[in-house]
Amino acid sequence: MITRLNKYKISEIKPKWFLRQAGRHIPEYYSIRNRHNDFMEFCFDERSIVDATILPLKYYNIDAAILFSDILLLPYFLGQEVTFKRGLGPVLKEIRIDKNFLKKDINFNEFKSIGNAIFRIKKNLSPLKDLIGFCGAPWTLACYMIEGGSSKDYAKTRTFLWNNEEIFNKLINKLTKNCADFLELQYSAGCTVLMIFDTWSSMIPDRYWVKFGIDPIKSIVERLRKKSVKCPIIGLPFKSGEMLIQYSYETLVDVVSIDWKSNLDWVLKNINKNVITQGNLDPLILSCDNQLAIKKEVYRILDLTQKRCHIFNVGHGLTPEVKINNVKYVIKLIDDYC
Repeated sequence: MITRLNKYKISEIKPKWFLRQAGRHIPEYYSIRNRHNDFMEFCFDERSIVDATILPLKYYNIDAAILFSDILLLPYFLGQEVTFKRGLGPVLKEIRIDKNFLKKDINFNEFKSIGNAIFRIKKNLSPLKDLIGFCGAPWTLACYMIEGGSSKDYAKTRTFLWNNEEIFNKLINKLTKNCADFLELQYSAGCTVLMIFDTWSSMIPDRYWVKFGIDPIKSIVERLRKKSVKCPIIGLPFKSGEMLIQYSYETLVDVVSIDWKSNLDWVLKNINKNVITQGNLDPLILSCDNQLAIKKEVYRILDLTQKRCHIFNVGHGLTPEVKINNVKYVIKLIDDYC
């Protein structure tokens, strides 16, 4: 449905799916997760990838499945130990980013189970539903790799950049190539839409925003197009503020995903008119008991996007506290509105 968006009149269609929909708010997810002692093992188990990806489609009438995976697969295959700790999130073992590390390459033959899972999912997916593959943006991956996990300010990463701009730039260039190769693999296996998550774009110092927030994304898109990857590409520069507008003009992505913090009215008045928009709903509203508030927010987004191509989505990933009935209610509101 997303790949067909421009073939419809704007008023006839409002595609919908939810970031991190294949996850922790659905009870059956935990039975899949508990097959594995280690989360990274989960991410490479063909059967579990298929089951987790398809799971939300058993509950919701949505227009796309998003591959169950994690953005930290690339650091993992570059030799950095990655673990996930309850209540803390990802923890990456400290590594030395030097000339020797930058020579390392990823053997994408080791991603065979992911390719096989994509093939199986696509084979069983309705032709009207898209399958979304994704990766983390180079800046966000570098943040995790240098910082060793999540952070409120990524001080270690920013200090590394100021002290070692040349090495940092080489790391970004390396990750840019890795991201493009990984997305190409997902497309070749059967994904019909690709997405690039720049979760920590708000941490890019202003002086470096174009260099590390825009140029790597543009390079990924250009690399993919040269490899005849023709599907829509979505970019999410999370909490990037006013830089979202420049991002929409210069990265060459087809769809710009708008976080829940951005003023949607302002975005729509200023964003590149040639891009499709996506998102903006605060995912935490789906955890509340106030259906009137949910209805007002859904209608606000639908009213504002009535005259342009917009994919209905949340402005960040669904949380474990999200209520299934609230998601179903949002879907009904969208369907009745359209």
